[in-house]
Amino acid sequence: MSNELSLMSSYELSSCNKLITGKLIDYIKKVINGVFIDDDNIWVISSHYLFHWDLETFQLKFSYSLGFTAKYYEHGKLTVLTKGNSIAVKYMDYEINEIAIFLKDVHFPIRNIQLKDTDTKIEFCEVQNNDYLLAFNLPRKDEKQNIILYNITDINAQPKDASMIFNEKKFILYEYNSESKKAFGLVDGKFSYINLVDLNWHEFFESHKEDDDLVGWNDYLCQTFKKYYYNDTLAFPDMENIRSLLSESKNMKEVVRSLFSHEYKNKNIATKDINFNNQKYKWRIELKIDKLDELDELDELDKLDKLDELDELGKLDKLSVYSDKEFLCSKDLGIKFTKFTRLNWKILNNNALALRLDYNGFIIIYEYDIHNKCIKTQYFVYKRKMLNIKDFSGPILPMIVATEIADLDTYINRKQYFTQLSESIISIIEDERCLAKYGPTLLLNLIKSTDSELTRHIEDIYNKCINLVKEDPKRNMKFLNIITSSMNDLYKKYPDYITKFNSEMFMILDDERIHSDGDHSHFYTLSDEVEIRKIYEDTTINYVIGNIKILIKILIILIILFLTILILLLPFIIIYIIFSRTEFLDFLKHERQRKQQIVLITPYIDYSRYPSEYSSWKEIFYPQSSVFVNTCKKEFYLNWNGEAIINFKWKKFGRIYYFTIWLIFMVFLVCFTIASYPTNSITRKVRINLYRTTIAFGFFHLIFELRQFIWNPKKYFLSIWNLFDLSAYLSATIASICWIKYGDIPYWALSISCLLLDLKFLLFFRVFEYFGVYFAIIFGVAKRVFSFLVVLAIIILSFAHAFFLLLHPENLLDSLNAQNPNDLNNPWTLSNTYNQVDENGNILNETLIQVPSENTNLFYSYPTSLLATYLFLTGNQNSLSPWAPKPTTENTILFILMAVFSFLIVIYLMNLFIGLLNMAIEKDNDRALYLVQKAEVIAEIELFYLLPHQRRWRSWFPEVIYYYVDVEKTRIYIKKAIKKGKWNMDDWPEMKHKILKLLSIDDAIINLAV
Repeated sequence: MSNELSLMSSYELSSCNKLITGKLIDYIKKVINGVFIDDDNIWVISSHYLFHWDLETFQLKFSYSLGFTAKYYEHGKLTVLTKGNSIAVKYMDYEINEIAIFLKDVHFPIRNIQLKDTDTKIEFCEVQNNDYLLAFNLPRKDEKQNIILYNITDINAQPKDASMIFNEKKFILYEYNSESKKAFGLVDGKFSYINLVDLNWHEFFESHKEDDDLVGWNDYLCQTFKKYYYNDTLAFPDMENIRSLLSESKNMKEVVRSLFSHEYKNKNIATKDINFNNQKYKWRIELKIDKLDELDELDELDKLDKLDELDELGKLDKLSVYSDKEFLCSKDLGIKFTKFTRLNWKILNNNALALRLDYNGFIIIYEYDIHNKCIKTQYFVYKRKMLNIKDFSGPILPMIVATEIADLDTYINRKQYFTQLSESIISIIEDERCLAKYGPTLLLNLIKSTDSELTRHIEDIYNKCINLVKEDPKRNMKFLNIITSSMNDLYKKYPDYITKFNSEMFMILDDERIHSDGDHSHFYTLSDEVEIRKIYEDTTINYVIGNIKILIKILIILIILFLTILILLLPFIIIYIIFSRTEFLDFLKHERQRKQQIVLITPYIDYSRYPSEYSSWKEIFYPQSSVFVNTCKKEFYLNWNGEAIINFKWKKFGRIYYFTIWLIFMVFLVCFTIASYPTNSITRKVRINLYRTTIAFGFFHLIFELRQFIWNPKKYFLSIWNLFDLSAYLSATIASICWIKYGDIPYWALSISCLLLDLKFLLFFRVFEYFGVYFAIIFGVAKRVFSFLVVLAIIILSFAHAFFLLLHPENLLDSLNAQNPNDLNNPWTLSNTYNQVDENGNILNETLIQVPSENTNLFYSYPTSLLATYLFLTGNQNSLSPWAPKPTTENTILFILMAVFSFLIVIYLMNLFIGLLNMAIEKDNDRALYLVQKAEVIAEIELFYLLPHQRRWRSWFPEVIYYYVDVEKTRIYIKKAIKKGKWNMDDWPEMKHKILKLLSIDDAIINLAV
């Protein structure tokens, strides 16, 4: 066995803006500000977030909002402690020395503690399921040591001064071991330790609740404590006890007989007491039995069906809480039950009471609010096909879905169930922790629900999330994810919320300062997401040396390939520079001019993210979509926020894939164009090879078209872009196959195929704003006037039919060969006649008739009649000129039809059409439509060109996107928004005033804001 230590594999830590490779974790300035590794976890802190990875699988577990802005500092320190459901993060740089305390899987900090001393240490203490944080500084000579104890479980409790525990012995604390419960430090300069096994931190904390000696300390720490009741039932569910609740089963008859056998015979009300875990309080369930006599008779088999299944047997009347000495509160339930109703209960770890009702279909959890002395419904769930243990195997409790909500109408306890459900929803909304965990699922179910009693909570959730963000954007920004995750459904059913959201979140500052040394172009987008990727290295020197020759050969091939690709890409590079000239010129002027810039945040949190769980095989034809893919609508791109998302995606991966697709198409186009060119200089063998290449690339493109069709057939055919793509790829591919098989192909097929390919080439320019705006106008106007064009087409078809019936020859099949002088519409009758003249100019009796052609009477069939009518519409009257004015009924009708057609179609409707076009152009001359167009292109690339694992890269699909904007351009943008009424000062006035003050916008302009 070798004694050498070899590196089998390594990982790289990367950010969205820069990639770091190597064997060790490195730091990225302004992005990765600290890394901390413990036994099982990797913790990385960026400017705004804390990322948590599993050390074994390198899978991201969760990301947390810090609540403050961390800055890169070479000597910065990051410390992360975990204990149960609590996480403490201490970070120190040249400006910040702060502790953020989190609860597991809750993205915002429950507490931020600002520290005065840079050498403060922290440690968790745990007693009787209560978590405490011990924070102490390392004092310098003759400096007092501050030792503070924080209650993590009850965040309303103020911290306590724990210095008295150690000051009696003049002990200076340097280390506390929570496992051994020993404190290590110095006494009179000598090393010593204190055994704190007998110290109960919980009793110490409770015994000093009335102390006021920390008021000044709290003010110094900028702590504020609000009296909220927190729903631990949902925040940290007791899954084990809930699962055991489902494993037991008793019908109502068994419950009554086993629990109330001594009481129910003498009275109709029976009670059952259930003690809290600490025995200080107890629950009391009260049942009211209305049909005790019938219940006794159920023992006889022949009378088992005496009571109908839906007949009311009694009701779960009341739920109460008692202390050892007195009654505290009660809650009226009024839930009716029958003989087949199942009833069971379980006391949970937090002393909440879980009830299971109706064949395992319902679970309701009640909790006693000790602060407000009331009973709250914290959780309600119903499942039509019965709840099972698997439903409660995850980290959070399952939520009732919209289809199950509709089923509640069929139950005898409809009113009671809806009341319980509504109370549980209110409980989730009131608790920020529960709202963060359950909010996305809850809001989506409420949007899909049709019950007005529940849909009213949509506004409650929306307002709660928006208000939390307004109160503290750095801490609560991720609450917007609850709204953005349901954007598509909100847009379909409640579009006013989208308008309101765009107005309130119009512009969000990242920090309240101007970057005078801005080195980014205007609208430069970025994200401070961090991810870990696995890389592999072979450190065998012999292997490297042995492959040097192969690498040299590959290098030569790559150089040749590079030059070839460069020649092919040169037009695209020129195009990109021309149509992205602003950014290009900014790059050229970078060293000469530094711009003043501010940093903004897009409010569309988690807008682009894809579900983390997926099947690679299923994703081939049925890829999971993101909110971004489903919301390529104008309403989402009316301001800079939507544009920032598109710019970020375009620069990260969109442009690379787009130009690659364009390049592949160019090969396809060039091969088919050359092969179909009518010249003898191209041999048959060369044509066959060109057509084969065309077929290969055609099938490549058609595979992606097929995937799009399978994914959403309706959406595929409703997109004009897809129809152009399909027709171009399909026509050229089929034409190539036919030529190879038959050796020839009709010229009309080649002409149509080339026309479609050329148009497809033109459509590639739609991603550039210079062209894209006009493409948006063209197709936008076409959609708006489509119905008018249908009406116009029907009118033209009607006139064509009328002309055909009026002017067709009697012999439709062979009118050119059969002369009929009696048929006024016969081509021979309508042909020009010529008289012969002699040398003196006298007209002879012989007459010459010009041989008629198919153009003599275009009304011999309906299709040609339609062509003649269209020519008449364009001003060509030759098709009607053979009919001279004659005093006949047919000619009179003909000229009436001509007059009506000329006035109605040519004069009235065509001028009306021009007016409608002008109006439509004004409406569609909107940059937002171009952005929608570009968003659709990026969405197509995401779904069908990226691999499934690429769609899960956080560097490409981050939670939050930031963007730099020039101060001067931002002033212009805001002034325009104010004049257009898009800048509403009533929507988040604090943020808008900060922006206006930061940009020094004139008061005269501000006064114009609504």
